[in-house]
Amino acid sequence: MKIIQWSIEKINKWVAIPLAKKFFKFLNVDCSKIVVDNFGGRGYGDNPKYIVDALISDKSLNLDIVWLVNDINTSVPKGVRKVKYNSVQSIYEYSTAKIWIDNIKNSVKPRKKREQFYLQTWHGGIGLKSVEKQIENELDPHYVKKAKFDASQTDLMLSDSEWTTEIFHNWFWYNGKISKVGFPRNDVLVKRPKEIIKKVYDHFSLDYKKKIVLYAPTFRTNNNIAPYTFDYKKITELLHTKFGKEYVFLLRLHPNVQISSDSQIAKSIDDVRIFNANSYSDVQELLLSADVIITDFSSLMFDAMIAEKKVLLYASDFNDYISTQRKLLFDLEQLPFPFSKSIDELHQTIKDLDINRYFARLDEFRKELGLIESGNAALKVKAILLNQLRKDD
Repeated sequence: MKIIQWSIEKINKWVAIPLAKKFFKFLNVDCSKIVVDNFGGRGYGDNPKYIVDALISDKSLNLDIVWLVNDINTSVPKGVRKVKYNSVQSIYEYSTAKIWIDNIKNSVKPRKKREQFYLQTWHGGIGLKSVEKQIENELDPHYVKKAKFDASQTDLMLSDSEWTTEIFHNWFWYNGKISKVGFPRNDVLVKRPKEIIKKVYDHFSLDYKKKIVLYAPTFRTNNNIAPYTFDYKKITELLHTKFGKEYVFLLRLHPNVQISSDSQIAKSIDDVRIFNANSYSDVQELLLSADVIITDFSSLMFDAMIAEKKVLLYASDFNDYISTQRKLLFDLEQLPFPFSKSIDELHQTIKDLDINRYFARLDEFRKELGLIESGNAALKVKAILLNQLRKDD
């Protein structure tokens, strides 16, 4: 059975898809169609989700919105049509859509036609680690080739700050237009709708009186999971003493992290104070609902900053990480987020946290970055896209 599946995949990759790209390039473009991808068919999420939400909320529009999925059972809102990612049908949709929306640069798509418009939202804004051209020599040459081709097809990128705009201009092999309107996925962090917080609490059956600590570390290329293990109970006790509220943990590991069922981390999830948030679809909603975020080298810290959350950085393997992983674009000890290299240091950091000074430093840092997040990015992007559609009316 595996051999048959392997053969079908090879035929699709080397025969069906290339032929579809050649044949469908002669088809006319449908000026009401938008085709959307999120991380190569992962599902309904990230910046594309919030852009599509803005579009489908406008009942006056008559659009054919196609969302590409790996799993055809993926849940999408009413008014969105699902098509299998990396299929002949997906190439047809790309070839006939007026607008493309994607957040990665190596998804499977054909060559864009002159009358089509491609919005590349990317999947991160302010980031800690070096990316793309900054680490070109470390990247797979096949990825670099695809990324450069994607940049040559892109008509527009989005930015949330002067910092991000500079990164995109200088390090993404891209010299096109960048609209500094903010990122649609961050609208929820600015507006802070109470119904989203209720949604998260209800999903995990949490007591509304309790506060959430979201622990979301990034992955290690050596698959070392030791840095993710610490005394959850002690930290909730310290936070309770510090802020006068009871706390529970949501644990969200990076998708690349594989946890064995007999590991200490897996066992810890059985604790009533610790909930497994790995399968929750929208990390922005988790950030919004949390009171405290603990992370290490993840750019989640900057999204949490937008929502004005308490962010604590903890990395017991700091020295090993910076010597073996990607170059960091910021000095962690110079960021506004308190940084600890040991569990004892993290405990002391919580005890000593000056909350007024913390938020004052956040405000200064946002100004240094030239951060602009108004909470209306999705509506601004919607206007840009509708303007593109009207050009062919």
